[in-house]
Amino acid sequence: MRLLIITQKVDREDSVLGFFHYWISHLAEHFDTIKIIALSVGASDLPDNVELFSLGKEKNAPKLLQAFRFYWYLFRILPKVDGVFAHMAPEYVRALYPLNVFFRRPVIMWYAHLKVSPTARWAIKHADFVLSPSKDSFEFDSPKVIATGHGIDTEQFSPGLSAPTSSSIMTISRISKEKRIEVAIRAMKILVKDRKRTDVRLHIFGTPLRRDDMEYEKILRALVVANHLREFITWEGPVANKDAPTVYRSHQIFIRMQGGGGFGKTELEAMSTGIPAITPTPVYKNDLGKFADDLFFPEDDARGLAYCITRVLSWGSARRAEYSKLSREIVKNKHDVRHVASEIARLLEKARR
Repeated sequence: MRLLIITQKVDREDSVLGFFHYWISHLAEHFDTIKIIALSVGASDLPDNVELFSLGKEKNAPKLLQAFRFYWYLFRILPKVDGVFAHMAPEYVRALYPLNVFFRRPVIMWYAHLKVSPTARWAIKHADFVLSPSKDSFEFDSPKVIATGHGIDTEQFSPGLSAPTSSSIMTISRISKEKRIEVAIRAMKILVKDRKRTDVRLHIFGTPLRRDDMEYEKILRALVVANHLREFITWEGPVANKDAPTVYRSHQIFIRMQGGGGFGKTELEAMSTGIPAITPTPVYKNDLGKFADDLFFPEDDARGLAYCITRVLSWGSARRAEYSKLSREIVKNKHDVRHVASEIARLLEKARR
């Protein structure tokens, strides 16, 4: 089969969308050829049966030129492929519709935003299938929606040879108000000032993208200073997805503060590397068994987060090794990228019939 992928960005160095590079590599194992139309293209190292077409955003191409290129590439490519996979791009599903009325190629869309925009609703209606990490990933009920897991490369995100000995905590996300990073700062204040845990260190990975994100980061930095925590909290900036496994392995604990929906990609990456992931999301409490009480806290509860951190830091090597084996099994069984790639191929074949 021959596949057209439409996506925002292909760049293995990107801190947000770099993971899609290894998705493409695994998809290439299921298709004879893959053509990719991307809004922006950066560093890549893809199989020989993959061809990239950039709309030119990385070179600041005018939007009118980007639109012209999009339809020019579609007109050339669409007749020669067996189906389309649109990754997090409902607007492109809508944009390709006029041409696809004639070519009638099946369309599969990946979507994982909790809130469903009007454009996304339109795209879901007109796509053959909609893939999402879980049924909880967005507020839309349709028989077209297929839960596939998050698509983690469990070979890349594998445990290190030994656990770090320092009391190091990490979080990685966009610096944004919805990520609730202030909860982590308040938890650090409880640990350092109230419980005298001067050995703990929090490393915040990520960067603001929008203007309101930048304002939020200023508030967070001021909060760190006001609580005299500069010695204990560091801002690490963005990290490319290809470098993320090393970052996870160098920390004892991963924390997520944002609640709602199912598990996110970053905590699953942490779990795949065997790092305890503390979250306000109870979706895997049953899977985690006896570890669940140490890893779950109520949303916005800094004291609960501090309690979980204290509990996990007290784990011995045997308990940590047992958790590592279990957490990796959860990710491999429910969220492996190989399953996502095979599902895309299977569903495309089904839609062609």
